[in-house]
Amino acid sequence: MHNVFWTEAEETDLRDLYPTVKNSEIAEILNSVHGNGRNARSVGQHARKLGLAKLDGYKRQVPRTFWNDERRNWFISFVPGHTEPEISAEHERIFGTPLTEGQIGSAKFVFGVKSGTTGGRFEPGHKTFNKGKTWDDFMPPESQERSRKTCFAKGNMPHNALDKPIGYERIDEEGYTWVKLAERPSRQDCNDNWRQKHHLIWEQANGDPVPGKTQIVFANHDKTDFRPENLVAVPRSLWVVIVRNDMPYFDADSLRSCMKLAELKACIHAAELAPRDCKKCGEEFQPRYPHQQTCDVCLGRIA
Repeated sequence: MHNVFWTEAEETDLRDLYPTVKNSEIAEILNSVHGNGRNARSVGQHARKLGLAKLDGYKRQVPRTFWNDERRNWFISFVPGHTEPEISAEHERIFGTPLTEGQIGSAKFVFGVKSGTTGGRFEPGHKTFNKGKTWDDFMPPESQERSRKTCFAKGNMPHNALDKPIGYERIDEEGYTWVKLAERPSRQDCNDNWRQKHHLIWEQANGDPVPGKTQIVFANHDKTDFRPENLVAVPRSLWVVIVRNDMPYFDADSLRSCMKLAELKACIHAAELAPRDCKKCGEEFQPRYPHQQTCDVCLGRIA
């Protein structure tokens, strides 16, 4: 329960900590000692009320009262080879309160010590605190019960997969309908147990799989209209031209007209980029844009 009233003991600790410690860390320390639900904002507000101010370079320091000689010497000697959870747990066992990640990180920086990990990975030879132990050695019974409910054994099916039988349909964020065809993918690196419904209907109507590099398009823009006559196979090379030029279509006939126009535009573009002779040196070159008349060598783009 948050206590809006500051006790004399809290204010004493606040006066000592505020000049050299971050407000968030002060709140953590006060809550661990006094338990009144302070946060960084309330710490800052009450500090201003008391007329307190930060010292220059306080971010590079640590709580002077909290990190006394005994605690500092223990920290420097214990940290190498131990993880943050191990450091926090051992600190709580010895001094009565756990350490937060922020406190551990700040103290490591200030005291110049490391845990012996690189990029979050343990160095070869490091032994974890629970190696060779059972859950009974480090986990209370209630935690074990919660863990057993969420443990995922090899071969199990997630509960949200078991709820979706073969033939189940879902709609993605783009409005396409997907159909579940199998309980599991054929490989771990794919999701082929789900297929888009309009692809399946097109294949049923045409008797062949969807060709490679082909887009199955809803001719009337309605992604819930799965009539075979509304599904048109468009080569992706032409689909790019249709989309890029914002060609309007309203049904299958107008979409096929767009495909013919896109094919014509593609042919024109290819002809405009046909090899030609440089007007400066006479050598044949491949232009980068339709109206390029001088090769890159003469333009100085290529040494």
